[in-house]
Amino acid sequence: MVTSFNTDLRRAFVHHWPNYVAEAMGVSLFMIGSCCTAVLLHHPDSPVRQFLGESKLWRRTIQAVIMGLVLLVINHNPAGKKSGSLINPAITLSYRYSGKISTVDTVWYILFQCTSAVICGFIVYQLLEKWYSHPDVNYNLSAPRPETGGWPVAFLAEFIISSLLIFVSLLSLHSKKFRKLSSSFGVGLIMLYIIFEAPFSGMSTNPARSLGTAAGALDFHHYWIYVVAPCSAMLLTTLVFQRVWKPNRPLSSASEKSWFRVDETPPNFPIVAPD
Repeated sequence: MVTSFNTDLRRAFVHHWPNYVAEAMGVSLFMIGSCCTAVLLHHPDSPVRQFLGESKLWRRTIQAVIMGLVLLVINHNPAGKKSGSLINPAITLSYRYSGKISTVDTVWYILFQCTSAVICGFIVYQLLEKWYSHPDVNYNLSAPRPETGGWPVAFLAEFIISSLLIFVSLLSLHSKKFRKLSSSFGVGLIMLYIIFEAPFSGMSTNPARSLGTAAGALDFHHYWIYVVAPCSAMLLTTLVFQRVWKPNRPLSSASEKSWFRVDETPPNFPIVAPD
């Protein structure tokens, strides 16, 4: 059994390694964007922060716009289209549960996502160490905010935003009308999370991204929150979607009225022929 699985892993790597590299590059680009904007927009000595002023909401809005553009580049480049640009172990596990990605591809996806995040986290830390330790930057860690309720609030916030993110993704991927907008919906949610949710948990939903910054700072004190909350939320939401929300079959007649129709089969990852 182990020998067979190892053979499958090797075969998958030979055939799909460009997709795994695309996932690694996507995570790295997201990490670089997140860490650099954290310093530029929030460190008191940054001329960008001095220009924007002291409004945290305004600075988070600018950060959201920048990260939205970064995500569009990640999602819509040719390599990202083929890999699916999952760039998130929790999302990868959810698609594994729903049968949209094989077990061996899941292993490689998560390995490349997390490894690239750690490597990038160390590199960015070395480059930005001079500014990283300031409390307004806080090593760009995903961490609870004591002033907004500490770890219980952070856990609940991560659980809610992760559930909504995967639900919208599943909903749109199962609809011909909305499938092509699935990526845009996800980017829009991430932008809203950066603006409005970040004060409660630091806004992650992504165990790989949180692992990268924690590894760079060698601070794993609250990392468990950013693994358990997103993974449990997305897997539970996928379970509910598969068992409860998603009908067993598409609506039988075009005349049947429904604001949402299950009339599309989501792609398998990696995507052989992306739209």
